[in-house]
Order: sequence, then structure tokens, then C-alpha cells
Amino acid sequence: MTEQGMRRRIDPVTLVFGLGGGLMAAYVLSNGSFQFDFRWALGGTAIVVGLVLLTNSLRRKSH
Repeated sequence: MTEQGMRRRIDPVTLVFGLGGGLMAAYVLSNGSFQFDFRWALGGTAIVVGLVLLTNSLRRKSH
């Protein structure tokens, strides 16, 4: 396969463990006063999905 033909994909397992590690670090750094709020997670996920969709729509399509 050539370098142009290769596409990077997001590894969902690595993504989940990376997010979990980030949340654990925030919990430890805040001395346990960090409280997880599902609304913030939902809002953050919506922002990330929106940015991904925006960047994909702006990329030049090469056929």
C-alpha cells in the first residue's frame, strides 16, 4: 500500500482508555473533589463530533 492510500483510523479502545486516564488524572489532581457531570461529557462529545464533521467536510476530496 502506498503512503497516499493509507488512512488513519481512530482506535476506539485507545480512545476510551485515554479519556479514562484523563479523568483519573483530573480526579487525583483535584484531591477527589472532582465530580463527573454527565452534561459536561455530553456537551464535550457534541463539540468533538461537530469539529470532526466540520474538518471532514472542509477537506479536499481526491478521487
